[in-house]
Amino acid sequence: MKAALRVIIFIFFASLAAIGQFSLISAWPSWFGQINLVLIFLIFTLFFFGFRVALWAAFVLGFWLDLISFQFFGFFIIVLLTTAGLAQLMLKNWLTNRSLYSFFVLILAATILYNFLVACLFYFTAADYTRFFLVQKDFWLALFEQGAWSLLAALLSYHLVAALNRKLQPFFLEPKRFS
Repeated sequence: MKAALRVIIFIFFASLAAIGQFSLISAWPSWFGQINLVLIFLIFTLFFFGFRVALWAAFVLGFWLDLISFQFFGFFIIVLLTTAGLAQLMLKNWLTNRSLYSFFVLILAATILYNFLVACLFYFTAADYTRFFLVQKDFWLALFEQGAWSLLAALLSYHLVAALNRKLQPFFLEPKRFS
């Protein structure tokens, strides 16, 4: 019963993040509209709860975004699952500790990867091949703005979790005294 309640609460918050991203945040003015709540939720889940939970988060978030977007169904599921998988490889192979700096690097790399995958998949599935996305100023501006918001969210969420959880508290080794 307790595990089922956790799953229901998790699905509720993931669904709330996806629906809030699509219906609320995307309607805000340009700088504020670049907050990528879905990606922040996904990387937060990966960093603090593990890869298996992050895969479920990617699937739930992608399902809702696919359901209400104008892309083909599976577009965001593919992008979010790929982003979660590559972020997990980075977290496992390169970022060995769970520090704030690791969280910064992970969320920034995931933001770059997510935007590149979305732009690539959109470019190759859309019928408009006029300009490649890498030469468009809007792509780089959106990437910068999403990166800045992601770093701010990483800073706030990491310190919130550190305040609530003793596992992330810093510790200092005391030197041994030889008598």
